[in-house]
Amino acid sequence: MQLIKVGKPVLGFSEWFYVSRAILTSQISGYSKQFVPRFESEFAKYIGVDHGVAVNSGTSAINLALSTLDVGTGDEVLISSYTNMATFFPVLQLGAMPIPVDVDPIHFNFDPNDLEKLISKKTKAILVVHIFGHPAPMDEICEIANRYGIPIIEDCAEAHGATIRGKKVGSFGIAGCFSFYANKLITTGEGGMLTTSDSEFAIKAKTISSLSFGTENKFIHEQDGYNFRLSNILAGVGIAQLKRLESNIKKKRRIAKFYEHYLNSDSRLMLPSEEFEVRNVYWMYLISIKNSDKYPTARIIEELKKRGIESREGFVPFSDQEKVLKKFGISSRNTPVASIAGNSTFYLPSGPNLSRRKIRHISKTLIEILDLFELKGKTTY
Repeated sequence: MQLIKVGKPVLGFSEWFYVSRAILTSQISGYSKQFVPRFESEFAKYIGVDHGVAVNSGTSAINLALSTLDVGTGDEVLISSYTNMATFFPVLQLGAMPIPVDVDPIHFNFDPNDLEKLISKKTKAILVVHIFGHPAPMDEICEIANRYGIPIIEDCAEAHGATIRGKKVGSFGIAGCFSFYANKLITTGEGGMLTTSDSEFAIKAKTISSLSFGTENKFIHEQDGYNFRLSNILAGVGIAQLKRLESNIKKKRRIAKFYEHYLNSDSRLMLPSEEFEVRNVYWMYLISIKNSDKYPTARIIEELKKRGIESREGFVPFSDQEKVLKKFGISSRNTPVASIAGNSTFYLPSGPNLSRRKIRHISKTLIEILDLFELKGKTTY
């Protein structure tokens, strides 16, 4: 039985063509002017901002945005608690204190009410996550941030092309941070992008991302820097992938409609949805189990795998990351909604080319597994 994978990138001749051109012309490094500037420019234009800075990962993009804001020891950064730890690690590594903000119980995005309670004199930035493809409530977040004069960084790793009233995520804050990992809406294998409309911010970020080389004497460095450059080969892949993005989004939204059709009648499940005037790009089809004690997500994932269906658990919130908290000597903060989400969520196969027949099979299998739990109970099944 062939395993139905959680996701599979869509690659073709266009990607091969750009990679071949880079190799045949021996232009492979991040210094190349062949594809890197073009990818930065085209991606920025798609997002609706003036500048893009290509980097080697989404995590590097976050680190770069924080470094450009001079975030460091003694500073606090407010971060959505329900996210991949890649959002938190750059803050810790820069010596700042990440402050987890609880999430809403529907989309698991930033809760503006919890956000305002946590702002202090030490708050240097607000790091918003657009989780699983649904935009965070940016109107409320921007109003709070503007009132306190705090810059916003957007983690858009899972939300390429998501919009609020037509305005794309990655264009609301001082910087947007995107990932091009293999399972994202577009991929370069590894890679990322920082987006901004602030020219000074873009120049500083570009400098820091390439070891802060000097302008007059290259080896008299302007400041501390990183090697976050994206290779020319991967930039070529990115150019080809960008042309696929809107098509991939349409496919993801179609997959979500099919899942909703087959699963909507099951009261044990909370399915992803879409707020008014918002475009959810459904990076992965995230489901929440309403009674995770009765239907443990780990067991559901295990049973799906036995039946040839790969699925993944949702993220473990920062407040529940005991090993990391212990290592950095950080006290846990109670984020109850995020903790519930961490225990109750998992996502189903969501690759852009997933067929309706497979979606029907996956949905039917999931319901059968839940029914078995219902009959036998979690202790004996």
